[in-house]
Amino acid sequence: MKGERKMYDGDRAVISMIHNYLEGGKQDETVYKCTVIEYQKEMEQLHLRMSTGEITDISLDAVYECRIQTLKGEAVCKGVIKERYENRAGMILIFQIVNGFYEINIK
Repeated sequence: MKGERKMYDGDRAVISMIHNYLEGGKQDETVYKCTVIEYQKEMEQLHLRMSTGEITDISLDAVYECRIQTLKGEAVCKGVIKERYENRAGMILIFQIVNGFYEINIK
């Protein structure tokens, strides 16, 4: 249906590094605020627009946790950044989800 909102599209999210693969790599403790542009369920990818930090702060050699604020609570997943770039829309991250989501429901 046209105009129908897709899952997570437009929702607020935060990402934070949970593991750096680089030997001697620095663990980044920063929590980056983002907005979900698109969730591609078939590819298990989130397209995120960063609203805090710099795109170069995001490592392509790390595992991140992503927490998405939904109407029902919070959806959480882990994954890696496949791509990062900047365009007219802003600072864009392609987040590859590993092992799906789990939900934290607010009662």
